[in-house]
Amino acid sequence: MLKSRYFWLANSAFWVAVLGIFVHIQYGTVLGTAEELSWGRTWVLMSPWFLTWIPVTAVIFKVVSHNARRDQHLAAKILSHAVWAGLLLSFYWLFCSSIRILLRDDSLSDLWDVSTHIFTNSAQLDVAIYVGVLVIALSINFYHRAMQESMELRRVQNDLVQEQLKALRTQLNPHFLFNTLNTIASLVRLKREKDAVSALSELSMMLRKILENKEHTDIKVKDEISFIQSYLTIQKMRFADKLNTNISVEPDCMEIEIPNMLLQPLVENAVQHGSQMESNSNPVNLNITRSDNELMFVLTNKISRGDKHDGFGIGLSTTRERLNRLYQKFRLELTPLNDGVFQTILAIPIGAKDA
Repeated sequence: MLKSRYFWLANSAFWVAVLGIFVHIQYGTVLGTAEELSWGRTWVLMSPWFLTWIPVTAVIFKVVSHNARRDQHLAAKILSHAVWAGLLLSFYWLFCSSIRILLRDDSLSDLWDVSTHIFTNSAQLDVAIYVGVLVIALSINFYHRAMQESMELRRVQNDLVQEQLKALRTQLNPHFLFNTLNTIASLVRLKREKDAVSALSELSMMLRKILENKEHTDIKVKDEISFIQSYLTIQKMRFADKLNTNISVEPDCMEIEIPNMLLQPLVENAVQHGSQMESNSNPVNLNITRSDNELMFVLTNKISRGDKHDGFGIGLSTTRERLNRLYQKFRLELTPLNDGVFQTILAIPIGAKDA
């Protein structure tokens, strides 16, 4: 703090203002009396008693800062402040008395009389001023330390949340990878080598995207959709007759950033349910729209009778946990509709993440 120009500016301005107030009062008091002095002369004679508080205040703040960093008992800190108070006030009185003698052209032999006058008249006020400055310094130091600890706590909490989110996101990668490799293995068993090669090519693209974005907590909607389309391409090779997929995205949603791999578990869950249907051409529709400051994802798919749509593996539970950590307000609703259609609605605020 002492290295800050604002501290010295505020410190100097305060004591100059206090000096001006007391000079004005003293000038008005002696005006018209035998002790009358000009306003400027009054300023000069009183200035040592107030302007000397500028460096003294700086030392008090330094002592408070130094004691706050030391691991001492309260009694030791109180003793330290008492010793410094004695030293600083003794210096203050001696220095101001000497300057007063020089300004009044008095003899140095009058130093004892001047000191006695100080002790009997203004010492109590000087001690009160010292205590006041000390209280202010302690209060400001306490506030700064509290703010620093609060910022450090927030930083640690933010780092912890980021690590937890990273762990949750890494759980999704092997989860979807297992399902995708299982799809490719099924194509190989069915002697569909060309489809298996195409699926491996799509998988390599997906893995490259995962590696490219592994350090990014957020990606654009268009990149998430590109990833999902690669995943759907692989799944449609295996369930060609069972799935009828469609993705619709409003143009102004493409550049909005969302958490990495936020939608993929939801789409994967819908695909898994649709693939278990006995009927063909089971719809999996994803619509992405924007309403004011909210981004909405509506996913519909068919489910078999008696299916509670509780999800497969960790996909939905992990998504909900990520959302709880990222947003104060969001909606993730899973609702059965008519004719065996199931609707998943996810609504998140745009640019309002907490983590």
